[in-house]
Amino acid sequence: MTILNKCKINKDMHKRINVVAQELLDTEEFVADVVSGVHRNAIVYGPPGLGKTHIVESALKAQGKQIGVDYLVARSHITPRSLYAMLYCMRNSDQYVVIDDCDGVLSSEDGLNILKAATDPTFRTVGWSTTAASVKLPNGDLVPDEFEFNGNLIICTNVRQALRGKVGQHFTALKSRCPGWALNFANIHDQFAYIVHLIVDRKYLDNSTDTKLSDSQKIDLINFIYSNLDSVQRLDLRKPQHIAKVIKHKTNWHNHARKFLTEVM
Repeated sequence: MTILNKCKINKDMHKRINVVAQELLDTEEFVADVVSGVHRNAIVYGPPGLGKTHIVESALKAQGKQIGVDYLVARSHITPRSLYAMLYCMRNSDQYVVIDDCDGVLSSEDGLNILKAATDPTFRTVGWSTTAASVKLPNGDLVPDEFEFNGNLIICTNVRQALRGKVGQHFTALKSRCPGWALNFANIHDQFAYIVHLIVDRKYLDNSTDTKLSDSQKIDLINFIYSNLDSVQRLDLRKPQHIAKVIKHKTNWHNHARKFLTEVM
């Protein structure tokens, strides 16, 4: 009997796990198409903490791409100025910039203007305002005030709806330039099904000795989360990792695990 069959989850949840497993495969196939050149740009939507950027990086690595050489990842703290420099560094046709939940850039008129220029289907000249201070690379070299961007852009975000005003108009224009793909795990039951699939079939907790569990411990973890779903607002991939660590080191782990689950991040 498999781990999943030993868990105390109902038939509907078993079906839901199969559905989200297929959705993950479809998402991975779409991202692989982007990396292989079917699409030059893309936006991947989905709740935070569920591995959107990991899917993209895995596809890049599967094609032999190296971070810092073939692609860069713009993390959540990135500014429009830093984004401009990253696009310059990855401006060749076989290079990529991955936007990782950079809500600050996606809600900034400057940031959206840069992204619109970088994703324009015909005229890809990216420029920096001459009234602002020049942009420098970490080594001190100046980035030109404008350059032709022939690279590829993959945006991972939880921002789905257009914002208001000019920013909203720019965001709508950006979305029109990029095929969008939604990782639709917005409700708590889909998030749970997704996490169970990753634990049982993808064995993501086994990637670290700190979180690697025996089969019986995985069953305890899954049953515990399932029995507490009514108290959880949102699940992400980090919460099972936190719980796995205390399961490995504490006999009475339930109070700590419940705190991890119900804490609003």
